Amino acid sequence: MNENPIWTKDSMLSDRSLFLPLLISFGNLILFILFIANLYYINLNGLQTGEIRYAGFLQMYYFVAIGLFLFLLLLAPAITVSGMSMEEDEHMLELLLETDLDSRSIIFGKLYSELSTLGTFLLSTLPFLATVFIYGGIPYTYLFLYFTFYALSCVFLSSLGIACTGLAKNSVYATILAYGISFLFYAALFYGIYAVQNTRYFVYALVLFLLLLILSSLFFLALGRKMLEKRYRGVNP
Repeated sequence: MNENPIWTKDSMLSDRSLFLPLLISFGNLILFILFIANLYYINLNGLQTGEIRYAGFLQMYYFVAIGLFLFLLLLAPAITVSGMSMEEDEHMLELLLETDLDSRSIIFGKLYSELSTLGTFLLSTLPFLATVFIYGGIPYTYLFLYFTFYALSCVFLSSLGIACTGLAKNSVYATILAYGISFLFYAALFYGIYAVQNTRYFVYALVLFLLLLILSSLFFLALGRKMLEKRYRGVNP
C-alpha cells in the first residue's frame, strides 16, 4: 500500500509542532479538574450524610463523555479548516494538483492527518474513562457505542471541515459555516433521540443516528472533492 504524501508531510509537521502536546495537556487538564471536582463532591456528601455514594463515581464517565464531545465539536472543524486553508494560503494546492496526485489523494490525505490528531487526543483520555472501573464498571454496550460514536463523529466533523473549506471564500467563513452545520446537525439528531428515548424505537433511532453520520461523512467528502476539482480545474485539467 502506497503511503499518502499529504499525510506524510502533515505528520512530519505535526511531530515538530507543539500543537498536539499542548492540546493533550489542556484537554486532560480540564478532565482532571472535572475528576477532582467529582471526587470532592462525593467526599463532601459523605461527610454530610455519613455514606459514600459509589454510584457517583459513574458520573465521571458521563462528565468525560459530554466534555469530550463538546471539546470535539469545538475543535475538529477548526483544525480541519485551518489545515486546508493553510495549504490554500501558501498556494500549495495548485502545486499539488500539478503533480500526479489527484483530488482524491489530497482530500483523503488531509482527512487522515486530522483523524490522527483527533484520535491521539481521544486515546489520551482513556485513563479518565478507566476510573469508572474502580468501584464498578459500565456495560460493554455503552463502551462500544462510546467509541463508535466518537470515531464516526471525528470522521464526520473532519469531512464537514473539508467541504466547508471548498464552499466558503476564506477560512473565517468556512469555520463559521462548519460550526453552524455541525451544531444544527447534532441538535436535530439529539432531539430526535431524546424524543424516543422511552419508546421501543430508541434502539432504531441510535442505529439511524450512526448511519446518518456515515452517510453525511461520505457526502461531505464527495462535496469537498468536487469543490476542489472545480476551484482548481484550470490548474490541472
